[in-house]
Amino acid sequence: MGMMGWGGMGGFGGFFGLFNMLLFLALLAFLVYLGFRALERWEGRKGKDEALETLRLRYAKGELDEETFRRLKKELEGGEA
Repeated sequence: MGMMGWGGMGGFGGFFGLFNMLLFLALLAFLVYLGFRALERWEGRKGKDEALETLRLRYAKGELDEETFRRLKKELEGGEA
């Protein structure tokens, strides 16, 4: 092999190889972090949808009056009571 063969500075050896590996690992960790944040937001939204559905069912059954239904719905949707 020539001077720029498998072990030369043209490969992934030396400082630049270590730097590239650390950069790749940092990028991978960041993507995992973003995935977990998206999953947490999705789970939170799913729970809020289930709560709204339960609220609608209770209103439809007559367990809640209209004023209580509107107040609770506003609270669940993130508005002020």
